[in-house]
Amino acid sequence: MTKYLIISSFLNFAGALLLAFAVVLRGRKNKLNQRFGVFVLGVGAWSAGYFMWQISEDAGRALFFSRVLMLPAYFIPATYLHFVTHLCGERGSRRWWIWFGYAAAAVFAALDFTPLMVREVRPALEFPFWPRAGPGFVTYLALFALFIAESIRLLVRHLRQSSGARAEQLRYILIATLVGFPGGATNFPLWYDIPVPPLGNALVFLYLVIMAHAVSRYQLPLVTYDFVHAAVYIGLSVTLAIFFLLGREIVTSMEGLSLSSADRLNGFLIGMVVSLFFFWAVPRLKAGADRILEQTYLRKRQGLRNRLKELAQRICTIGAEQEILETAAREIAGAMAVDRLGLFIRGEFSDTYDLRAQAGGGGGSGTMTTFHPGPGLVRILTQRQSPLLFDGSETELPPTDLESLETMHRTMPCEAAFPILAEGFLLGVLMLGPRANRERYTEQDISLLEAICLQIAVTFQARQLERRASQTEKLISLGTLAAGLAHELRNPLVSIQTFSALLPERGADPEFQQEFGGIVQRDVSRIASIIDNVAAFAENNRVEMTAVELQDLLGAVTDILHAEMQRTGVRLVLPTGALPRVRGNYSQLQQVFVNLVQNSLQALEGGKDGRITIDVWAREQDFPRPLVCISVIDNGPGIEPALLPRIFEPFITTKSTGERRGKQGMGLGLAIVKRIIQYHEGDIEVSSTVGLGTVFRVLLPAAD
Repeated sequence: MTKYLIISSFLNFAGALLLAFAVVLRGRKNKLNQRFGVFVLGVGAWSAGYFMWQISEDAGRALFFSRVLMLPAYFIPATYLHFVTHLCGERGSRRWWIWFGYAAAAVFAALDFTPLMVREVRPALEFPFWPRAGPGFVTYLALFALFIAESIRLLVRHLRQSSGARAEQLRYILIATLVGFPGGATNFPLWYDIPVPPLGNALVFLYLVIMAHAVSRYQLPLVTYDFVHAAVYIGLSVTLAIFFLLGREIVTSMEGLSLSSADRLNGFLIGMVVSLFFFWAVPRLKAGADRILEQTYLRKRQGLRNRLKELAQRICTIGAEQEILETAAREIAGAMAVDRLGLFIRGEFSDTYDLRAQAGGGGGSGTMTTFHPGPGLVRILTQRQSPLLFDGSETELPPTDLESLETMHRTMPCEAAFPILAEGFLLGVLMLGPRANRERYTEQDISLLEAICLQIAVTFQARQLERRASQTEKLISLGTLAAGLAHELRNPLVSIQTFSALLPERGADPEFQQEFGGIVQRDVSRIASIIDNVAAFAENNRVEMTAVELQDLLGAVTDILHAEMQRTGVRLVLPTGALPRVRGNYSQLQQVFVNLVQNSLQALEGGKDGRITIDVWAREQDFPRPLVCISVIDNGPGIEPALLPRIFEPFITTKSTGERRGKQGMGLGLAIVKRIIQYHEGDIEVSSTVGLGTVFRVLLPAAD
């Protein structure tokens, strides 16, 4: 029994010291941390005195340490209630309790080394030196019970009013209180010759463990990973030291010898030190061995794994889906050294998994064919969210699932199946055949392959969303185009229809015939022009991109519009000096800037002092790739704010219907411009102020 008390008191001391260190040192400015730290330090000091009392070999020394251990014990009820009132937010209403508790503890401490508190030590049960209570000790026990009961009452009341993580925290602290304090109280019956052994002493350590759980899980008071890490190491070292001590006791008893208390203590401490050194040294030895292996035997394997890491990062940058699958199959087969490999993907509107890419093709029975997994296998792969390795571990599955896997395994030459999952949907399966060197898959291998499968799933899902978004955009554009086309065609058709209705009455009139012929030619030309522009807008052909000299391009635009500028009297101001080059198609970019300058000319027609300015500058620092900005600025009437957000939509124009003639003013010019610039991977912006003018900014990639 004495050994039990020695070990339990030492564990209580070590646990209290560790918890107090983690709380107080890492949260010095937190009042709650301070309250809790003071209480735990009191428990630690009591445990240290208890330990020294248990290893005492004479009555005088035992009496001294019995009185020493009670010095911090007098303050434990008050410090614990102080912590609980702070935790529950009732410091003000319980202030007099706290002051009374500290004052009483101070009185008890002042009387501690007199017979009023601890009278003497005498044998009790199997213990040679057990304290006997003085006449004043019962007052301390009464206050101890009162303060702990009040702490429990506060915890219960606030637990009923709390929920979530706060309730869980209070619940754990309440459980710790109901375990630790009654356990520690089992030390007191023998003080009054009541034959109850102090079996609950170890419950103090359990109390500290529960408090540590509440602290570390709910961050009150503050602790970190260091605390948990140290607690695990100390717990393991104490466990090994106990086993070492027990083994030494057995060997000594077999030799007919006995160990003194000092020998037991020394053996226990040596066991702790050796085990702590063992726990400290083994990870470092393992790390050193791993470094040696990485530099020799594992160097080649690490290089192959690096290939898979690079593949996982590169998948999203590969263009075509089929190229992604073929690249993945080739790289995985090479890195894993598999006999054969197959990537089976389910179509977007299909219920079968078709072989889309394969690699290897070595010997062995069976072939990679179209894979039709049954409902059982799909359920397994979907629910597990993890690979299936045919290494014997699959036998742990239910019999029905195992039967499906065995059937598949007979028809498919595979040793592993990795699901390609997208939001719980089984998009595909990566099937791996036997490895050339018959190696088992390591945790790192599995993690890398899972990462690649996840990247394939994410990339394929993103491509599907892009296709659907593109289809939606096309439908919206088609609807807009159809509505605008109907509106534009209605006017010339109504005009032709109106004059056609007059033919029976005025068909013989030469003047009418001439007027009718002119209107028909004009409106038919108008319809043909609309059709040409719609075709240009709908055209989606990729053209060759080269480096385009902006100086030559803007010069050509000036030559094309020279006559119109002379007619309108508008002045065109071009940038001077060397201009940067852009990447694009010369013909299409010429169309863009002719259209933009022509729009400005039409806006300035009839005005005074019309001026169009073209500015060019490079934008490199605030973009991921170098861009060239070309601005077309005019001092015309500007664009109405209500019209500005829709200026690039088809058939949106600033001109009224009566002003539209020929190919001008139909509202398709800027829509075509935007489409061309998008094909060039650029952008176009517009800003305008009514009465002051308009600015179109074109952003194009700079030539390499």
